[in-house]
This record gives sequence, structure tokens and C-alpha cells, in this order.
Amino acid sequence: MEATSEDPGRGSHAVTLSPREQECLQWVCRGKSSSDIGIILSLSPRTVDSYLEKACSKLRVRTRIEAVASAVRQGLIDPG
Repeated sequence: MEATSEDPGRGSHAVTLSPREQECLQWVCRGKSSSDIGIILSLSPRTVDSYLEKACSKLRVRTRIEAVASAVRQGLIDPG
């Protein structure tokens, strides 16, 4: 299931994140590094970085921290 949201602060730009992008952002929100996330999800750190880069692009942000903040604000991931 993909998460979709409209961000009113960014011109009602509909954002759709893949389940893996959401999952990686959720782990970043919990303080995990790409290496840690890779171990948890059985992926290489580079693959994790690729998912995070795609999420950043879709969310129109530059850093993984900005991506987490934007995804939380839009209800795409749970901050808890």
C-alpha cells in the first residue's frame, strides 16, 4: 500500500511514497543509519540511500531529516 498526501504548504503537490520509502523514512525517524536500516530490512546501505533519495525527491526536500519532517507533517509516516 502506498501512502499519498497533499502538502498544502507546497502548492497542493500530491505525494505518493512507496512502502519501502515509507519504511526507510520510518527507521530514519527512529534514529537509524543507512547501515542499520540495511541490516533490519536485509538491504545494502546503498539501496537504503536510494530509497531515501527517491523519497526526498518526491517530498521536494534535500536531506533525510527534512524528508522525515515533511512525511510526518503530511501524515505519511508515524512519528511515534
